[in-house]
Amino acid sequence: MATVTATRWTPESTSGPTTRSDEWDLGVATGLIRIAAGVLLWHSPAPLIRMAGGSADDRLLRALFRYFAVRDMALGVATLASTRPGGDVVRSLTWQGVADTVDGAVVGALVSTGRLRRVKGIGAVALAGGTAVMEYAAAWRLRREGNG
Repeated sequence: MATVTATRWTPESTSGPTTRSDEWDLGVATGLIRIAAGVLLWHSPAPLIRMAGGSADDRLLRALFRYFAVRDMALGVATLASTRPGGDVVRSLTWQGVADTVDGAVVGALVSTGRLRRVKGIGAVALAGGTAVMEYAAAWRLRREGNG
């Protein structure tokens, strides 16, 4: 029977810049959350559309939620990849904030056109805005601590 051995990666084994543990923690956590959200959005868009105040039969909303699914999975994978040596977790967190800012604007537009009910739609805008602020704040904190 053959045995396989591998050298475990350690920061000392690289010559390039390494990822700090707080960057790694945030990158892995937000990356996995994004992937899970994307899978949920892809697998079960109808209940999520209804939670946002829309009709699950609306083709535009179904397409938009599928886009959100693919985009979130891509952001999640990119964020996980950014935790590798030489990666840029701060940039990934900033892009997550940009994505959530755009989500808030799109959902707000859907509320204003009547495609999403006002109360639930405003809740979805608040959720997108809150997550965007948290991602921007985390990126700012990591950037500040990395330079200080």
